[in-house]
Amino acid sequence: MTQRPGSGRSDHHLRNVLVWWVVLSVLAEIGWLVAGPLLMPAAASSDAVFANTTIVVFTALAIPVALFVWVFMAYSLIRFRVKSRPSEAGPHLVASNGQQIAWLGITGALCLFLVIWGLFGMYQASTDPPGRPLIVDVTAQQWTWTFRYPSAGVSSNQLVLPVGRPVEFEVTSLDVVHGFDVHAFSVRLDANPGSVIATNIVTPTRLGSFSVRCVELCGLYHAYMWAPVKVVSDQDFAAWLRDAAQGSRGGAGA
Repeated sequence: MTQRPGSGRSDHHLRNVLVWWVVLSVLAEIGWLVAGPLLMPAAASSDAVFANTTIVVFTALAIPVALFVWVFMAYSLIRFRVKSRPSEAGPHLVASNGQQIAWLGITGALCLFLVIWGLFGMYQASTDPPGRPLIVDVTAQQWTWTFRYPSAGVSSNQLVLPVGRPVEFEVTSLDVVHGFDVHAFSVRLDANPGSVIATNIVTPTRLGSFSVRCVELCGLYHAYMWAPVKVVSDQDFAAWLRDAAQGSRGGAGA
């Protein structure tokens, strides 16, 4: 950015600001790329991995943009601060053609990258994996969850899934609007009374224990409306289904 007259002084300040901006941006990027992935929640599906990666990448892109504003603001507040009321207007700043072209090119490329990234994520989420999915009927009611496996005739108050097998949740509610959320799978869907809504097919990719939570304010005990989620091996899942089916036939809930 140029200044008329006295452009030399303006160029001097501009160089100082750019140096501080580059140094702080590099340090912040290194810190975020090291710490950012460690701060992300557990990801137990490819969709959740992509969601966490998106947060890390978008934050990395936003850091230099935010610092560009903050460094210029901080430098101006410190370097040009005066105790008395200014007696004259500041110098008129004019951007050169090269600076304007560079600004438009950088911001245009950044926006194009974000659009392509988003379209890829939408395509990935809408593409069903090969194989027949496991259907799980999810029923919400104040203030509990019920999971039914139609293929096995089993119902349970905990969600047990085999690792590596595609799953489709069909979600409904018996009373008010609830919110079905398994953050580890990047699955979130409203549970509406009187209708059944199917989620996108998701494939658990990580063994472990997670949780289902309600994310719609649904009454007095909304905060306690959660259920355990267990992702187990195929053998353990088959054994669990057998035990749950025997318990159901014996009159005991799974």
